[in-house]
Amino acid sequence: MNISLEYPWMLALIVLPAFVFRIFPAYLQPAASIYVPFFARLVAATGQAPTSGSQVKQRKRIQAMALLLSWIAIIICLARPVLLGEPVVTQKTGRDLMVAVDLSQSMEQEDYQLNEQGTVSRLVALKSLLNTFSEQRSGDRLGLIVFGSGAYLQVPFTEDTVLWQTLLDQMDTQMAGPATAIGDAIGLSIRAFDGSKSTERILLLVTDGSDTSSRLDPVDAARMAAADGIEIFTLGMGSVDTEGDDKVDFNTLNKIANITAGHAFEGNSTGAIEQVLLQVNQIAPAQYQQQSYLPKLDLYPWLMGPMLVIYIFVWLALSISTAMASKGRADVK
Repeated sequence: MNISLEYPWMLALIVLPAFVFRIFPAYLQPAASIYVPFFARLVAATGQAPTSGSQVKQRKRIQAMALLLSWIAIIICLARPVLLGEPVVTQKTGRDLMVAVDLSQSMEQEDYQLNEQGTVSRLVALKSLLNTFSEQRSGDRLGLIVFGSGAYLQVPFTEDTVLWQTLLDQMDTQMAGPATAIGDAIGLSIRAFDGSKSTERILLLVTDGSDTSSRLDPVDAARMAAADGIEIFTLGMGSVDTEGDDKVDFNTLNKIANITAGHAFEGNSTGAIEQVLLQVNQIAPAQYQQQSYLPKLDLYPWLMGPMLVIYIFVWLALSISTAMASKGRADVK
C-alpha cells in the first residue's frame, strides 16, 4: 500500500500545545472556601502564608492520554492522508480525419491488383487498403462520406475503428448515384467538422473521375474548408495519362490540396495507393493526448471514527466513575 500526505506541513502543528502551555497561564478554577471576619488574626495565629483560593485542576492519566491521542489524530487528518491506487492512464483523441470515397460507376473497373485476390475492382482494392490504413490511426476519430451524384455521411466521427471498417465494407458502387459530386462531398465534410472540437482536421478525398454533378464548385468548397482550418489530401485513382470519360481531374485536385495546405497524390495502382496512405501517415501521424492520474482514497474517516469512539468511551468511564464516587461520599454522610 502506498500512503501519502497531501499537506505534510500541517504536522508541524503537533507541537502547538507545548507553546500554548508555556506562554499562557493555566486556567484557575475557584475551590470551595469559608469566609471568616477574623481571617487576618487567624493567619497571624497559625503563622501560615495565605494562598489563592483557586486551584489548577489536574487531569487523570486516562484523560491526558485521550486528549493527546485526539490532538495527534486531528493534526494527521489535517495533513490529509490518502491511499494511492494504481496509475490510471486515459487517452484523448487528438485529430479528426474524414475519408470521402467516390462511389461512381467507374469505381467498378477491375484494373487493380491485390496479392490475395488477383485483379479486382478499384473499390475492392481501396476498401482493403483503407482497412489497413484505419488500423494505423490509433487515437484519431474517423469519419466516412460516400459520394456519387450526391454526398452522404456514412459514418460520423467515431473512435470505434471496427464499426468504421464494417460500414466501409458494406458500401458499394452507385449507392450514391452514377455521377461524381466532389464539391458536395467537400461541403458535407465541412458540416461534419462543425461539431468537432479538434484543432487537427483532415479530409482524405478519394476519386477516380472529375466533378460532374456538384451544386457547389469544388474549388470554392476548398476555400471554405481552408477557412475552417481543414486540410484536404486528395487521392486520384488513375493515371495522369488517361484520356476520355475515365480521366481524373488532377488539375482540380491539385488546386483543392494547395488551397487547404494539403497534399495531392496519384494512385494509379494498388502499390501506389498503399504508398500514398503510408505518406499520409507520415505527413499527419495519428495523435492522441495522454493523461494519467493517481486515484486517491481519503483515510481520515478511518482515523477519526475510532478516535471518536475511544473519546466517547473515556468520557463515559469518567462520568460513571465520578457518579459512583459522589454516591459513595453521600452514603458515608
